[in-house]
Amino acid sequence: MKKTHLIAMLKKEFTQIKRDRRLFPLVIFAPVIQLFLFGYAVSLDIKEIPIAIMKEKQGSYSDEILLSLVSSNYFLIKENVNSLHEVENAILRGRVKAGLILGEKGINVVIDGSDNNTAELIEGYFEKILAGKRITSEKTPVIIPVFRVLFNPELKTVNFMVPGVTGLVLLIITMVLASAILVKEKEIGTIEHIFVTPLSSSEVILGKLLPFLIIGLFDLFLVVAAGIFIFKTPFKGNFGFLVFTTFPFILTTLSLGIFISITSKTQQQAVMTAFMVMLPNIILSGFMFPIENMPPVIQKLTYIVPVKYYIIILRSIFLKGAGLKILWKETSILFLFGFTFLFLSISAFKKKLS
Repeated sequence: MKKTHLIAMLKKEFTQIKRDRRLFPLVIFAPVIQLFLFGYAVSLDIKEIPIAIMKEKQGSYSDEILLSLVSSNYFLIKENVNSLHEVENAILRGRVKAGLILGEKGINVVIDGSDNNTAELIEGYFEKILAGKRITSEKTPVIIPVFRVLFNPELKTVNFMVPGVTGLVLLIITMVLASAILVKEKEIGTIEHIFVTPLSSSEVILGKLLPFLIIGLFDLFLVVAAGIFIFKTPFKGNFGFLVFTTFPFILTTLSLGIFISITSKTQQQAVMTAFMVMLPNIILSGFMFPIENMPPVIQKLTYIVPVKYYIIILRSIFLKGAGLKILWKETSILFLFGFTFLFLSISAFKKKLS
């Protein structure tokens, strides 16, 4: 590989990027828009859940429980009822999502299970607030466990989302851009000009890849800055280490995108193939759905999903302040992915040249 050849290829690519007026909005605005959509529109938090209260037992204990519910901001007492039938009727008519029955012998909770995800969240909120509380007599001491949540004490969804969205933004932007790099040259007929140059296949691939690697790192800075200053997501780690771990991830996505571009005949085919590759990456990454809840066979498939390792790295750096000592395994796997797909791309381009 000759340095002069690579520099000439880089100059050509940067000139091409500069002339593409559609690329600038895609690089600048698309990542921020995606971050805003996920940060504001997608939330797993529920506040002020309407509930009905039925009190069989009066006194300071019942008042204490109701005060705990209201002060948590999770619940909003909508109705006071006198029977279980009234509780169920309020849930049936959609006026409340749950009912709390403060009985003589214990506490019962009735939850609307028509939306199972919401029902599970409501159940968790009730368990957290009512844990350890039991009704026997006013003189019986009540042991209340103390909960301590590390790394995200307020359990804010946005703190969970922003690091994950960072990974998805880089995946989508870099792979979509890279998937159209060489196939575009085929369509406009300039690929033949590259074939007759003294450039080697590795010089061509690296020349195509490096400018978009820089764009990817710029988008990283943009999304992280928006996450910290707009969404107030805590960043406890080292930004230099984040850039270091992002390099193999972007190398992976770009190399995979270029490989798709080499094997595609049209830009439409390349972009569609890229989205077909991205979809399982997103679903199996653990971004939204816990990998531990997936069937064993599907869990094994996640080992070949690069985004999974990058999202682990992002959340660990953002929320835990983790470094290479803890994340060396995930970082090594990303480097392995990156150089493997780079090698495959160069090899595929060699076959095209031959």
